[in-house]
Amino acid sequence: MSENQQFQPESSVSFCSSLKDGAWHDLAGPNAFERWHFDAVSDDGREALVITFYDNYALSPRYYETRRSNAAVNGGSAHIKPQFPALSFVYSVDGKTVLSSVHEYRPDEFRGSRDNAECSIGKSSFRLDTAEYGTGFVIRIDMGTLRNRSLKAELEWLSVESDLLPADAKPAKTIWNIVAPRSDVSGRITLIGRSGKTQKMIHFRGTGYHDHICNKDSENGARHWGRAHFNDTTVVFENHPNSASTPSKIFLIRDGTIHERNVSSETTEIKRNRYGLKIPRRISLVSDDNIRLRVKPSCVIRSGFSEVKMLSEMRLMLRDGKPRKTFGITEFIEPGRMKNRLVRWLSDLAIGKERRSPLF
Repeated sequence: MSENQQFQPESSVSFCSSLKDGAWHDLAGPNAFERWHFDAVSDDGREALVITFYDNYALSPRYYETRRSNAAVNGGSAHIKPQFPALSFVYSVDGKTVLSSVHEYRPDEFRGSRDNAECSIGKSSFRLDTAEYGTGFVIRIDMGTLRNRSLKAELEWLSVESDLLPADAKPAKTIWNIVAPRSDVSGRITLIGRSGKTQKMIHFRGTGYHDHICNKDSENGARHWGRAHFNDTTVVFENHPNSASTPSKIFLIRDGTIHERNVSSETTEIKRNRYGLKIPRRISLVSDDNIRLRVKPSCVIRSGFSEVKMLSEMRLMLRDGKPRKTFGITEFIEPGRMKNRLVRWLSDLAIGKERRSPLF
């Protein structure tokens, strides 16, 4: 980072792959938030699992209203930090959402560690654990879901590749920590009915990913990002289709090393989902040294008003000329849609709060 960039934190992004930096940063500022993301695709490519912990849920209508109030008070100098911790869980098979819930909690139900990569929200938690067979994350989920049922899970993200790049000591507006780009994932998911009886039990096994984002301010621009695990390579990408100042990137993880490249991007065949969010059906990313990634979103994991998760066919071409093909997960996020009052109202119906389950 240059000296000039240090004086422009609003446009700076720092990348790392650090277990230590996966701890809660407890960021100051009225719009700051952090999120810890875990996802996995099953060995046969049919099942997808995404779990996200938030210390402040940036897609919450309450977060948006607090942010807007801050901007209106004293020319934006207010420092009332919105505190809307949330947990998001979705499990899908063949493009059909089987289990899904987004639940928002009270501030006192969030407990983060400033020393270790762990936190708990309500009765759910994740923590970094070391055993004889390796190091990884243990995740426990206990949350409400549709029709006042309960969703419980015990899962493990056992690291295959992690802790590849130390965090930069220089300040940045955003820290994107690709903590463990590749993990072996296994565990059990249980759906419990209102009567307390088990309605569904799922045993999951696949390959997964974990990252942690710290952001000192809210984001309004659209972001497309995703990841996929090939036999010899993991690829992570992000694309900002409406921002000329934020470069699109590819991260290649091979043999315990992470390689970062800026890429040119092209999105085509753009269609709207049922909630009006624009979704490209083709994304093409090309680096200066002719590394190519083509993304073809195919099956919806979960669709919403400001965020869509999809299982995608991904084709990677490295400089060895050998084509690689697999299925990965792509997400499309457009937080700027929260400016619309109707979108905020409808989004709120899909968020559980206190003892109330989400309506859809």
